[in-house]
Amino acid sequence: IANFVAGRLSDSVDIKKIVLTGLFLLFLGFALFGTYLNYVIFVIVTIFLRVGFGIIDTSVHSFSSKLFKKDISQIFLKLSIAWFSGTILGSLVISGVLYFEFLPGYLFLIFAFSYVIFIVIFYKICPKKRTEEDLSAHNKDAPGARRSSLGVLKDPSIIMASLVLFLFLGSLTGLSTWLTTYFLGLGIRVAYGSAILSLYWLFSIIGTVITSKIVSKYKEVDVLFYSCLAGIIFLAVFCFIPFIYMKIMALSLQAICFATIFPLANTIAAKRDPKNTGTVLGFTIAFTFAGSIVFQPLYGYITEYFGKEYIAYIALAGVLIGFVFVAILFKIIKNENSRSSA
Repeated sequence: IANFVAGRLSDSVDIKKIVLTGLFLLFLGFALFGTYLNYVIFVIVTIFLRVGFGIIDTSVHSFSSKLFKKDISQIFLKLSIAWFSGTILGSLVISGVLYFEFLPGYLFLIFAFSYVIFIVIFYKICPKKRTEEDLSAHNKDAPGARRSSLGVLKDPSIIMASLVLFLFLGSLTGLSTWLTTYFLGLGIRVAYGSAILSLYWLFSIIGTVITSKIVSKYKEVDVLFYSCLAGIIFLAVFCFIPFIYMKIMALSLQAICFATIFPLANTIAAKRDPKNTGTVLGFTIAFTFAGSIVFQPLYGYITEYFGKEYIAYIALAGVLIGFVFVAILFKIIKNENSRSSA
């Protein structure tokens, strides 16, 4: 919900205020976590953090797409690198806290303090004038513009991109969450499974860097199509090859391929209507989180009643269905390009 609302607002109000609101909610949530915690506070803090993360995710992508209209794919790829790096760093920090038996409250206060720094830096460097110029150009025919902003969500390419994100990111996020459990079922200790998970995120960064080089020479939809196809092949190898080292290699290779999905699918969607990128990205990113909401309990149910070995099969089924929508998106854009060139 926060993703979509933040996206809609970013097309009609100053995005700087939206980003600062998200940062403030994150500061407040971590500060409460670090100072005082009971059941009621826990629920309130969870809401603050989820809303804050949702606002930041969508508004930062929308903000970037409005500032760097000609380099959306490169900017989104850089944001993905930052996200993957944060995932690795966060895992290392939590491991250090557990190993040295630090009180978690101090860690939350450090996070809260870091968001204060982010708020000050963003407030100082954010080019407010430029975003206001975009808004004034967007709102010249304000009533009609606002009515049409929701109409853009009927665009078949945006719908296909949203379904791609729902299925691919839902199933792959679930796979990463349950990866240590999967390897535990194969007799691999949790410590080693966690190391493999870190390797997975590291190769995701490598895949994003490689994509940033390729996408400057080829169209985003072409890179998305073939990287998804290659990723599915490697994921199938991961599912059916019984050898652990081959599984780890296949997992690393599919991480390289699938790292392109979030930035490129969102780039394709955002380029469909540059004036309403906030609404578009709010919609597509909301679908991404919805996929996680649907797939996480599915992984839990299948693991509980059928066994840990089925975890990989759920991911494979999800991406196979998702690839149908990648193919449809590929065909739609190719047909449009053929008509425009003719």
